[in-house]
Amino acid sequence: MKVNVHEIPKSGLVLEEEKLASELDLERGDFKFSQPVTIKVQIERERDSVNIHMDIYSQITFSCGRCLKRVDLPLKKKIDLVRPVQGETVIDLTQIGREEIILDYPVKLICRPDCRGLCPQCGRDLNQSECGCREGKNPVSGGLPL
Repeated sequence: MKVNVHEIPKSGLVLEEEKLASELDLERGDFKFSQPVTIKVQIERERDSVNIHMDIYSQITFSCGRCLKRVDLPLKKKIDLVRPVQGETVIDLTQIGREEIILDYPVKLICRPDCRGLCPQCGRDLNQSECGCREGKNPVSGGLPL
């Protein structure tokens, strides 16, 4: 979705695009996009800049790094940018959206902040029930006291 800055009408433009994550080079080994990425843009031209209002939607699927549970996480991102256009004639809105998605990638893929993970001895999911083999041990540290 590329826009020529000089062709933006005074009333602005509203654009929408849907792409697969593979088309945007967004795929990673530890999670997948389970839905196409939808990018909705409203762009307005000022004298020396453009105002970009962008909404991005999709869904990420991954396995929790502590308990291995499959998780579907909605991706909803709202972006408001003011971009100078000095000497620039074409703006690649898809690339801007792609960069914003990458900046929002989760650092640690867990189902919830208080996930207790799996027992390092028996493998039981400690979110569902306790096990007798881990008394006094911390499952996140591999059974070692913190």
